Amino acid sequence: MIRVLDGNVRAFLSDRYRRLDNMELCAAVLPVINEMKNSVIESCEVTPSHLYLKVVNRRLKAEVRVGDVVQAGFVVSNSEVGLGSLRVEPLVFRLVCKNGLICKDFAQRKYHVGRQINTSDDSAYELYSEETLAQDDKTFFIKVQDIVRCAVDEAKFMLTVDRLREATQIPLKHDPVKSVELLADKFQLTENERGDILRQLFMGADNSRYGLVNAVTAASKIAKSYERATELERIGGEILSLPISHNLLPPTVNAYQSLPEYQTISA
Repeated sequence: MIRVLDGNVRAFLSDRYRRLDNMELCAAVLPVINEMKNSVIESCEVTPSHLYLKVVNRRLKAEVRVGDVVQAGFVVSNSEVGLGSLRVEPLVFRLVCKNGLICKDFAQRKYHVGRQINTSDDSAYELYSEETLAQDDKTFFIKVQDIVRCAVDEAKFMLTVDRLREATQIPLKHDPVKSVELLADKFQLTENERGDILRQLFMGADNSRYGLVNAVTAASKIAKSYERATELERIGGEILSLPISHNLLPPTVNAYQSLPEYQTISA
């Protein structure tokens, strides 16, 4: 399959790739979002490689500290060019500075993987007519709608809030400069990103894991692109998911071995 837009080839994809178009995704999820009371699209973007919809539910909120309010939400993302699965990920939105934190726990993914058709077998075209494939896609997006409807779950949101509260009590093991250096090595941050995070950490005057998470998500607001800003929001979630007993492990240790995996649903 060749993906083309405005006369330009965007991607060359194998016959295992399942087409999940951004337009079809929006047609499926936007009506569901509109049905959600007190939910708003906080931001959205179509980048060269991804579509993003970031939704916040203004009703479901909690305090991490006194006056530090966060709201529940979720992110829907998709790549038409084979650079990622269709994802629905929990989002925590901090009101005091309008930062978003994308949580790895409880995320759902659907993969762009379909049935491989043997082009040398003429009967394959009879087995999979356009109508059959259209119905299969319809069923697929109904499943996506169900996932979106369950994306804002109060119990899961409160578990994340509890983890944020725990993070306020976990002091950084190293001084701020060293902590940001370890962070930069682990997540391959650029020099500019390293400087932005360190600056935000000093401005926040919070040398806890919670302060570091907020420094990363605050730096996302001045990232070079929406795509990179979203990645920094995910990195904030990665830091939050680290086991309590670890505090920014040195780069030689694989902290991901201790992290919970994404929950996945096969296409």
